[in-house]
Amino acid sequence: MMMNAGFNLGSRDIDTLNAKLGRIYRDPVAPLENTARINSTVTLINCLDSSVLTFRLTDNSACPEAGKEDVCIGSPFGLVLLGTKPGSVVKLGASNEEGHAVVLKVSNAARPV
Repeated sequence: MMMNAGFNLGSRDIDTLNAKLGRIYRDPVAPLENTARINSTVTLINCLDSSVLTFRLTDNSACPEAGKEDVCIGSPFGLVLLGTKPGSVVKLGASNEEGHAVVLKVSNAARPV
């Protein structure tokens, strides 16, 4: 399920992205191990059909060439997933076909020490 809308981010989207990244990396209260960030694997459950979806957040500049499960943080869906935690509710789809999903798990790669 590729969630690439095929358009560039506007200045408002970039401001939102910068605000989310700043909050994620500077907020000492929110533990990073449970927060979706670049290279995190996010597992969702679709509220419509109970299907389980798994995506990896990437900052790959070649988003159209990313893998099937990769979601670029520059895409609208990637921007929604960035900063989510288990229990967060996110919108799926566009316009009249919107559904919702709940974040089940956020897995982050171990950081080098």
